[in-house]
Amino acid sequence: MAYIYERNPDTNEIFRRKRGSSKRELITITTIKTDNSMSKVSLYDYLGHAAGSELGQKVATAARQAGVKGEMREVSNPVYKGPVMLWPKAFLDLYFKGGLNEGTTGKQLLKG
Repeated sequence: MAYIYERNPDTNEIFRRKRGSSKRELITITTIKTDNSMSKVSLYDYLGHAAGSELGQKVATAARQAGVKGEMREVSNPVYKGPVMLWPKAFLDLYFKGGLNEGTTGKQLLKG
């Protein structure tokens, strides 16, 4: 069953609940906080194809709302030359596998 994630804007606590239920459970997202041991990947590396600027902006917004810090890396290849953002893989797993967005519409569920 899919979960809906909500953030209390006053306390920054994040809760999850099953769709259609009002019972919420407090979750901690310390696993997506960046540290030196966490692997960071670009959206291209994670998805296996170019993400595009619109999806990149949505991911960056969700990361900012969740307090996740990204890193920038310069790349140069025959198709693209310039900066790319790197995100913790655990954060991207949450984002793309239903943890931080609805997936079907892309509508963000973290409110603030």
